[in-house]
This record gives sequence, structure tokens and C-alpha cells, in this order.
Amino acid sequence: MKKTASLKFAGLALLGSFALAACNQANLTGSAKTFNFALQAQTGYSTQAGTATRADLNSKDTTTVLVATGLKASTAYFAHYHVAGPDVSKGVCASSGAVIDGQIGGKSVDSDANGKVTIRGLTATDNIATAKYINIHEALTPSIVPLCADLTLAPIK
Repeated sequence: MKKTASLKFAGLALLGSFALAACNQANLTGSAKTFNFALQAQTGYSTQAGTATRADLNSKDTTTVLVATGLKASTAYFAHYHVAGPDVSKGVCASSGAVIDGQIGGKSVDSDANGKVTIRGLTATDNIATAKYINIHEALTPSIVPLCADLTLAPIK
């Protein structure tokens, strides 16, 4: 009888320790850098602006939050990281570098009635280690790029 009660108690104690361990979450820390988006000359755009914030976390992931204003109202946009292209003499944003890691957030996002859009994503830091800039594109016409954040410049914060 005592042995059965002891085993039940030990089992409950073990189960309780697993439950408590599941409640403890890892502390995520990291460093965030925010860059200004630079206006890219495009027909139909004249007041676009915004910021790109990239936070590298101790989990070896990177969060990206892009906030843009002055875009076309109720229009789908997507964004992605690029490596520098072969000719950076006019800046990395004009270098036509290759896309890396697909779309930030994995999908397009519609701007609101005022032309504001927020795009969020999470990716492995290693996947974007060579990134030099971020573009925001119109989803229906990807060749239209109203904004670019040059990651080679000093962050604004």
C-alpha cells in the first residue's frame, strides 16, 4: 500500500514539474535597428515614406516590421530583402540585387483607405544575413517599387 501511494506521489510530482516547465517561456532578447525608407521615383507616388525595423533575436530569428505611408489606398503590397546587385555606384537600392528569403511575412498586405500599410515577418537570421536592402512592391505590378530601405546606412535608431 505504501509503495503504491509513493509511486502515485512520485508520478504526480513528475507530472507537475513538466507542467511547470511548460509554463516557463524562454526570454527573448535582441537588438533592433530602424531604417528610413527612401522614396523611389514612381508614377502615381509623391509622398511615400516610412520605416523598416529589423530586430535580431537571441533565438537566431529576425523580426521585421515595415510601416509605410503615402501609398495608394486599398492596394496590395509585398516586401522582401535583397542582396546588393553587381553595380552599387548609384546605391544598393538601384543595384537590382537578388531577392533572398521570399516575401516578408509570406504574403501581400492591403494598404488602408489612407495609403498606410504595415508588413510584419519572422525569419531565421541566417536566411537574411547578406541582405543589403528592403523593397516594398505593388503586388499586382511588382516592377513598381515605391520605397526602399538601405540597410547599409546607419540606422535612425
